[in-house]
Amino acid sequence: MKGRRMNVRHSGFTFVEMVVVIALVGIIAAVTMSRVLRDDTYNAFLARDQITSLARSAQQRAIGRSDVYLEIESVGNNLNMSVSDSTGELQQATLSNRSITLSADVNETDSCGTTPGGTTVSGAAVFRLYYDELGNLLEGGVSTAGGYPITITDAARFCIDNDPAFSICWSDAGFPFVGDCRD
Repeated sequence: MKGRRMNVRHSGFTFVEMVVVIALVGIIAAVTMSRVLRDDTYNAFLARDQITSLARSAQQRAIGRSDVYLEIESVGNNLNMSVSDSTGELQQATLSNRSITLSADVNETDSCGTTPGGTTVSGAAVFRLYYDELGNLLEGGVSTAGGYPITITDAARFCIDNDPAFSICWSDAGFPFVGDCRD
């Protein structure tokens, strides 16, 4: 038994195999990220997520108060969003709205892809939603729309590029969510 050798099996990846895999993953990531992070899609995703986040904050701040409102306005290449009450601005955010189209309406539950937003949000056309002390939506709409402010009985929606993937819906209970409104 003295001359007997044990068979030793090495398992795992070689260094060359690991380098090749890392290089391929890097190339695929670079190509994919350049597609995802284009201005026309990235700005729309960012606007959708920021508006949704600020709208949830507005609803939370409205609980126990009756004078809270969310305001979204497009000025030049900026999208200005704020939550305010009778004492002034409580929270605000500004981001680029370059290469995106914004529109909104209230009491409309069709998909933004099927029925585009009623009124374009730009310049003097400001989108506002007013909350009651329970966080429910009271009234709102785009400031240049006929009958503004409109009592909200069903829902409010905000369309970005008239794409359902970028749309935001508020239930009449005041909760904002990403996607189309549901009947």
